[in-house]
Amino acid sequence: MTAQELAGGYASALRDYVSTGSEAALTSAYELGRAAAAGGLGILELAMLHHDALRGLPRAGAGERPALEMAAQFLAESLSPFEMTLRSYRANARLLGLSEVLAERNTEIDRAREQLRAILDATTAVIYLKDAEGRYLYVNRQFQQVFSLRPEEVLGRRDEEALPAGVAGILRQDDAQVLATRAPLELEEILPAGADGARAYLSLKFPLLDAGGVAYGVCCVATDITERKRAEEALQRAREAAQRERQLKAALEARDRFLDIASHELKTPLTSLELQVASLRRLGKVSAAPPVSDERVQSKCEVILRQVERLKVLINGLIDVGRISSGHLELSREPLELGALVRVVLARSEEPVRRSGSEVTLRGAEAVHGTWDRSLLESVVAQLVSNAVKFGEGKPIEIALGTTGERAVLTVRDHGIGVPLADQGRIFERFERAVSERNYGGFGVGLWVARQAIEAMGGRIAVDSQPGAGAEFRVELPLDRVS
Repeated sequence: MTAQELAGGYASALRDYVSTGSEAALTSAYELGRAAAAGGLGILELAMLHHDALRGLPRAGAGERPALEMAAQFLAESLSPFEMTLRSYRANARLLGLSEVLAERNTEIDRAREQLRAILDATTAVIYLKDAEGRYLYVNRQFQQVFSLRPEEVLGRRDEEALPAGVAGILRQDDAQVLATRAPLELEEILPAGADGARAYLSLKFPLLDAGGVAYGVCCVATDITERKRAEEALQRAREAAQRERQLKAALEARDRFLDIASHELKTPLTSLELQVASLRRLGKVSAAPPVSDERVQSKCEVILRQVERLKVLINGLIDVGRISSGHLELSREPLELGALVRVVLARSEEPVRRSGSEVTLRGAEAVHGTWDRSLLESVVAQLVSNAVKFGEGKPIEIALGTTGERAVLTVRDHGIGVPLADQGRIFERFERAVSERNYGGFGVGLWVARQAIEAMGGRIAVDSQPGAGAEFRVELPLDRVS
């Protein structure tokens, strides 16, 4: 059959369907329409035949009324059956094309997912994802190796269900903080994992937020820094060892300086004692000589006593150094009045003060009470007075007592050579001095002992000085308030 003959058959089948509502007529129209389209008849021509069938509908009178109404409704609401089929085919084709595009996209997504998984599994960092309830969504291979767990033993479970209690508690607390604050957290964590014991990790944890800013999970990237920490600890130990070596070297140098100074300082009074004793011996052996006056004997005895006192001071200083250095400095506290204690020390120092030509004045508060160690405090005051006499060049020495807040204050000021600014911290160190020991003598431990004693009693000591303008030493001690 030609296309025109097929078209005629198609139109006839449509008219039969309009007239009778027969399913057979509709099926025939489908088949003839397909054949006509295959034979070259266009969709527009088939649509015109469809239109002609609608025009003929009012003239049709045969058939049962319900069937005719159904046929009329079908033709009025649709194109030709063939065009409906063609449209369905085209729609299916478009859906098929879209499906192919989606399949390609899914393939690309799967490929990207596998690439990301390969990267995450290749890294040495421990990586995991959790939901807001703490259930694991993802763990990388390093996580599995560190904790000796398979994915099915972790995914969908909480920390306490999958990990040892110690590890679970650490991770759960930090993750909860990230979720609560919705802010990243960087911290060091020590986890008892691995065959060689605990490992140190630098963990970066951050929240996963939805479009509304609500945290729906947490991600952690933890880098093993155990070897770095061990290297840092080894470096610190090396630094401490080097520091100890420097301190030991400094101590040995200080010891050598001390022995040199001590040999000189102890030799000087011993030599003087030897000379004075020899002189007295000669006086006793010269029987033909005139009688020796009591004044000469008294003078030599005074020299001997001064040298003995000097030796006592030096030896006591060495004893104090030994007690403090060995950590055996023990306090024997008792209620004291500072002014009375200072006067006792000044009375003992009267002779060296007189010989120096300096005049000492004491002023200030009369009743300054505290609970202090008498022996140590007398030693400190004696040291400060002795220094003022030694370096004061015969000029006036002023001692003042007072209080400031909850502290007693004692100042000793001279107008002698002073202390250079660069040396004002150093003079409180052991075996240190700001002047030549050959000119001024001493071990260089007096102010160090004084500082240790004052600090042991809860106080502090400082100096304020300018070269050539003298020095003021200030001691502060805790007060006892007397009501």
